[in-house]
Amino acid sequence: MTVLFLVPDIHDQQTGGNVFNRRIIAGLRPEMTARGVPWSPGETSPARLDLSGADVVVADSLFARHPEALRALREKQAAPPLILLVHYLHCIDPWSPDANAAADERATLGVVDAAIATSHFVRRALRDEGLAAERTAVVRPGLDERYREPQPHRPGRRTPRMLTVANLLPEKRLRAFVEGLRGLHALPWTWTLVGDASLDPAYAAGVFRRLRTAGLADRVTWTGPVAPEALRGIYDRADLFVLPSRFETCSLSTREAMARGLPVVGYRVGGLAENFGDAVAGHLAPPGAPAALRNALRSLLTDPMARAQRGHAAWRRSRHFPTWDAAADRFRSVLAALRS
Repeated sequence: MTVLFLVPDIHDQQTGGNVFNRRIIAGLRPEMTARGVPWSPGETSPARLDLSGADVVVADSLFARHPEALRALREKQAAPPLILLVHYLHCIDPWSPDANAAADERATLGVVDAAIATSHFVRRALRDEGLAAERTAVVRPGLDERYREPQPHRPGRRTPRMLTVANLLPEKRLRAFVEGLRGLHALPWTWTLVGDASLDPAYAAGVFRRLRTAGLADRVTWTGPVAPEALRGIYDRADLFVLPSRFETCSLSTREAMARGLPVVGYRVGGLAENFGDAVAGHLAPPGAPAALRNALRSLLTDPMARAQRGHAAWRRSRHFPTWDAAADRFRSVLAALRS
């Protein structure tokens, strides 16, 4: 089988969706011919895309904002089946304010032949949007082998180190999180923020401005984007992982943090709870409850034993996360089933 992946023009940047795309494409080989094709619908018309030889086309969900382009692609003579790979959609995000984007995406769901989700939450949401159950499947992201080593020793530091790995985008709710940190000012802590500020420079500037206004800038380190081979060391030097996103379909960074023995604090949104399973791996606050999130952080920042216990529970749970090879095997079998 020859599989063509349509990937966005930001495919080289370090986002969870891009990492997933790259690892699956690499993992499908050599059993399948798989290649990524960068595409910008506003610059290249569907008629100019060469789909020759492809048995199936997988489109990144960023293209769901372009239903007419995908429809034109789908209607090309002898076009192969078109499968949407859903990393994120506005129409399944209960807190997304972009109604126009959601309308475009719902139109796209009527164009594609099937969809692959990265969590069971997303699959259920797609079914609620009218996509037939037999035309949807789940492929959970893999975990890199570098994260599977024994968890590091973490002393009960007097100044715990919080870590967030997230690009500086509005949906990550970092500005609101800074406001919550004001209420923890009296406690000893530091916060390391790993993520790209170039995707939304205005929002990123607002995050930094709010840190200065709150008088917290001297307790926060922003690293910018970090190469995958260097990221594990940052997890290992932290004591607590926090992800204040308004919505996550899965969260690759949360799974990596758990694999390095970090307790996780965030909101119970989307597919995030699926990473925990039944493990008491941290604390997920109710959506839109910043006080509950702040209280969870306070509890873990002041209790090294609780951090250690929940971090170990996170580590044990992560032993069940698939490898990227296993994720690619699953993707291969799903493609065969959805294509039939």
